[in-house]
Amino acid sequence: MVRQARQRIFLQGDLPGFDVARQIELLLGLAESELGRFLLLYRGLNAEWTHRLVTHQPGSGALAPLERVFYERLPAVLATRERHGHFRRALQRHLRPGCVAASVPCGWMSELLALDYSACPGVQLVGIDYDPEALDGATRLAAGHPLAAQITLHRQDAWALDTREGYDLLTSNGLNIYEPDDARVTELYRRFWQALKPGGVLVTSFLTPPPALSPDSPWDMQAIDPHDLQLQQLVFTRLIQPRWNALRTHAQTRAQLEEAGFTDLRFEDDRARLFPTVIARKPA
Repeated sequence: MVRQARQRIFLQGDLPGFDVARQIELLLGLAESELGRFLLLYRGLNAEWTHRLVTHQPGSGALAPLERVFYERLPAVLATRERHGHFRRALQRHLRPGCVAASVPCGWMSELLALDYSACPGVQLVGIDYDPEALDGATRLAAGHPLAAQITLHRQDAWALDTREGYDLLTSNGLNIYEPDDARVTELYRRFWQALKPGGVLVTSFLTPPPALSPDSPWDMQAIDPHDLQLQQLVFTRLIQPRWNALRTHAQTRAQLEEAGFTDLRFEDDRARLFPTVIARKPA
């Protein structure tokens, strides 16, 4: 993977602020870190790395210099961490005693396991993921949780979700950004709609396109450091070429969710509007 990235750099040449030599230096630095090697090999984040990124506290941990830049400066990573915060607050607001809350795909269940359940006795948590390693991670993380006995985990493809009116609250992050087919994303939202009880709430998210790709881009360029954005473009377009490249606007996402049957949509943006959260309700 390093060889292929090196070839891309030599073929495509200099970028503003990053000549070929500097790009090669960054590539080698990325390949020296555990996170960098994973990204170069798989072009995406698994459940463990997503958990690490969203729960990272800036300034903490023993990170290599380039790894710290990735964790703490890249606009997309900052937006991802903000998205995690929006999810936690939205889920907390909608918790009710005795409710059933599901996460699809659950990953390590980072958001649900971080909530305060002291005022919501009898809650049941359900995690669904197709990745066995994600379920293993969720099992380990849930083992010491006060609600451990009220957590169930299942291996299933989200598009095969066949639960009907089983959940009061459903959270989903990280599937639609890998799926370029709009019809399949709308079908995914229909599956979520069917799985929710009447009056149930969906908390999900989506990645937005940059101004260079769409005149309808919502990005707030005043909230993005230009150098960090250039670095991100280099890391993503030249070095990693990530598979999370399905980008949609607020209007597109609204249309998909409404077509699936959801109403009362509420968008909560990160500061730069890269990775918005959307909260939608199934009519009662």
